[in-house]
Amino acid sequence: MEKNPKLDELSLDEINAVLTHKWFLSQQARQDVGIDFALDDWFQNHSKKWRDEKMKADFEAQKAEIEKHKWFLSQKLGYDVGRQQAALDWIKSGYAEAWRNKSGPYCEKKDNKIEADKPASNH
Repeated sequence: MEKNPKLDELSLDEINAVLTHKWFLSQQARQDVGIDFALDDWFQNHSKKWRDEKMKADFEAQKAEIEKHKWFLSQKLGYDVGRQQAALDWIKSGYAEAWRNKSGPYCEKKDNKIEADKPASNH
């Protein structure tokens, strides 16, 4: 049996799902069930369905962002650029990365080691 990840190894969205699950379990039990129990239960019984739903929702949200970008790019250039050109421009222009870092599927906690390795800003 595969070992469940620890809480600090999860994305922010996964942590929120586990904490929400802990709250529901605790309400049902009428006592605090503890984070370890909630984490194990979530992984054993709910994480696959949650991830499938999250991937579908993220995909639909990303498609909607590309469609918006398609409209703006088509307005700017004066013709319908099509989905493929819009998607490629969305990626090349940095909009995809910005979208993922703020509200998309790859929004992760910052790794303290990576942050510590960055040079300090002199502002």
